[in-house]
Amino acid sequence: MTFDKIVLAVDKVFRDLDEHLALMTSETGMKCLHLCNACCRKTDIEASPIEFIPLAASLYESGKVDEFLIRLDHSDETGYCVLFSPEAWKDGNWGCLNYEKRGLICRLFGFGYRLNREGIPELVTCKKMKENCPEAVAKARQSGCETPDEVPLFRNYSMRLYSIDPDLSIRQLPINKAIRLAIEKLYFHYAPGVEHQTDD
Repeated sequence: MTFDKIVLAVDKVFRDLDEHLALMTSETGMKCLHLCNACCRKTDIEASPIEFIPLAASLYESGKVDEFLIRLDHSDETGYCVLFSPEAWKDGNWGCLNYEKRGLICRLFGFGYRLNREGIPELVTCKKMKENCPEAVAKARQSGCETPDEVPLFRNYSMRLYSIDPDLSIRQLPINKAIRLAIEKLYFHYAPGVEHQTDD
């Protein structure tokens, strides 16, 4: 699959997920606290490079790849996500400098489900939501038992990304390393003198 088609395919997965999460929020009342960025304030977030292919494409289109790579060079590869900014909330972007192009883990955290040993979807949510909207969280947990085929499973969305490009999806890396690899994939695609694959 060509790079441009990978970008479109990942964007489609994210649009479907956003719709899925909006439906879940509507049905359960579960939602993040307004402009909360507590989940961004972690240094152990891992992601796959494919999650940030749309971000890489956006940076290229806006001519900001070099500027962003400098930012990555000055960040800790295993520290806070390079996209995290304590000031981003002032622009309505929660804690993210590019909220629209955030990764899968950023979209699912707090709202995603994993299968427990009995194969039942189990909600993985955050302490703040448990404390501030316990009834909604309880309802969301119940949904995992009553309508297991309708809840957003980490596994299902990860497999959709895997089907787009296994090599970019298989590894979970520190988030800044995943972002860098996504940008490197883009650089290889657009590098002058490189013969690019054009088949599907």
